Amino acid sequence: MKYSTIRILFASAVLLSAVCSCGKDTVKPNVVVRPKGDKYQMADNIKEYLAKDYPSKVTNVQVTSDKVIIKGNCGGSGTYLLAEITPWQDVTELETYPYTQDLSGGGFTVTVDRIVPNREGIRYDKVFSKWAVVKVDGDRQTLDSHARYADDVVPKKSPEAVPLRNKKGFGAGDTDLYFSDCKEMNVGSITMNVVLNNYITGEGSGYSYGGKEYSLGPVKDYVDYVTQKASETGLVVSAIILCQTNSIFKDPENAGGNYTMPNMTTARAFNLYAAALEHMASTHCYSGKRISHWIMHNEVDHANQWTNMGDQPMLRYIDRYIKSMRICYNIVRQYDQNASVLGSYTHCWTVADGNYAPKKMLDATVAYSDAEGDFRWGVACHPYPQDLTKPAFWVNDTQATYSMTTRYITFKNLEVIDAWIKQKENLYKGTTKRVLFLSEQGTNSPSYSQTDLNLQAAGGAWAWKKISKLDGIDAMQWHNWADNKEEDGLRIGLRTFAETGMANLTAKPVWYVWKAAGTAEEDTVFEPYKSILGITDWDSIMCAVN
Repeated sequence: MKYSTIRILFASAVLLSAVCSCGKDTVKPNVVVRPKGDKYQMADNIKEYLAKDYPSKVTNVQVTSDKVIIKGNCGGSGTYLLAEITPWQDVTELETYPYTQDLSGGGFTVTVDRIVPNREGIRYDKVFSKWAVVKVDGDRQTLDSHARYADDVVPKKSPEAVPLRNKKGFGAGDTDLYFSDCKEMNVGSITMNVVLNNYITGEGSGYSYGGKEYSLGPVKDYVDYVTQKASETGLVVSAIILCQTNSIFKDPENAGGNYTMPNMTTARAFNLYAAALEHMASTHCYSGKRISHWIMHNEVDHANQWTNMGDQPMLRYIDRYIKSMRICYNIVRQYDQNASVLGSYTHCWTVADGNYAPKKMLDATVAYSDAEGDFRWGVACHPYPQDLTKPAFWVNDTQATYSMTTRYITFKNLEVIDAWIKQKENLYKGTTKRVLFLSEQGTNSPSYSQTDLNLQAAGGAWAWKKISKLDGIDAMQWHNWADNKEEDGLRIGLRTFAETGMANLTAKPVWYVWKAAGTAEEDTVFEPYKSILGITDWDSIMCAVN
């Protein structure tokens, strides 16, 4: 949301077909990195990198239990290197590459040890690296291919997917009444906020990762509790990975906001971030305490407020964001081959109400997948009304149109995001639809008058009728489950404020709409809201995207 509330609650040379096994981490001397002062030049470098048709190519990266196997081809004659780029390095900013293997041109297959016992002070797992071909001309090293991440990582576990039994869900909650509502209303999915700096509180004792010892915090127990309760009801859980500003995860360029981009700029900072995700994934990817999807941070198009790394050109920001997604992905896919990582965006589309336009960010994510190897990322969209305070979006959302160039995506025009996720160029490897959750949204009741409550409920009925007919949308998690007095006066919950305790969270008319959704009672409960919406049949709210 665009409001300021902090809501409680991520060797040797080889010829064609030759294989080398390299176990030692040899750092080339005199590594040169371009000055980092001009972030706009860095963004231009990224733009050029993504668009360039390089002569050479890394075609496949396989990660086994103890090896990494890299295949590709050199695009011409001369001297080449296979360069390994770590998460804390920027591939477009290196002028010489610290971790390399010699290549002799032509096709190649290189096998290296997966684990480096000591790299820049940590025990490093090359599952996180990406690999590129570099051409050598005297003392000059020139990038000659895109850098490719792991295509496949051998799983440590292969649990069956938790079935998503319907499209109806709730936003985050943890009370007995919340879980009782989950059961009574037969919701299929929930979200869960995970504040990472309260999951791992810093270096200490009790948990070892990457050669470092860390202390676990109270949010670990919270995650245990929510996932256990969810499993009892068969709920699909999506964890929203958050790092508070002024925490141990603070990005060095952070300039405020409620939450920060996690720091991934050094080996030690990367290890801390990976440690938290590794512990969470390894302990919550099995029956009984399952996280099925991982929503990476919050509303990244409103970066300054919700995922701050200072004032950045979009491509430099999205480059860092994709690193965060990849780190999480290469961890969780070892424990759950059905998991996806999801990017989090507001109701904006081609307009940047915050820092960036979501459609441009998503198009850039597709470009990264094309250049560096695809992975199972998805979208967590927040299609609030254009004005969050005004529930009658069907009248008020004049800038939510049925065009791919629409400024906003709200309940009014969900057809647009549904169409985008199904476009061939946006499919996973061109064949498989990505996960699309509407993970945070609701209609407001400006007051508790019957008129306002009915407007809110009518919007809920509209939203359900839309998503039930749009097969690109997998689920919608209504936010909030109950009104929250810290959300700047908004009343977007299914229940009222708690005036005298949790037992007094009164069900609003929209609660009954959400309960009836997808049941035999749906049309009966929804019928009175047609007149508020100004329609005579539900088919009339569906529109084609132009």
